[in-house]
Amino acid sequence: MSKNIALYLMLLCLFISIAMKNFDVIKTIANVSCFVFVLLYVKEELKTYTRNSLAILSICFLFLVGICSFMILHGQAVIKDHPFFIGWKTMAVILLIIISLSICAFILRKISNRLKR
Repeated sequence: MSKNIALYLMLLCLFISIAMKNFDVIKTIANVSCFVFVLLYVKEELKTYTRNSLAILSICFLFLVGICSFMILHGQAVIKDHPFFIGWKTMAVILLIIISLSICAFILRKISNRLKR
């Protein structure tokens, strides 16, 4: 599968997941298929790692997913309760998600560059 097709399908699944807030089954299917398309997107790059470095990278990925989820959920609670964000809650949440995902992606990229052969 081409990298471009996998990228566009991943973005489509993310859009479906966001758009289908009330339909949990469709949202879950979209999230799982998005994960599959991400793996198809990075399939060629994963072949350059050894088995030990893939294990370390997977553990770091799971750890960063937990931290990123905590940052987003706790940040949304802070944004909801803070009077400064009245009228700007949606923009603040979007900015929170973008910044937290960018930080986690930066850390994971630094770790993966250290683990390459």
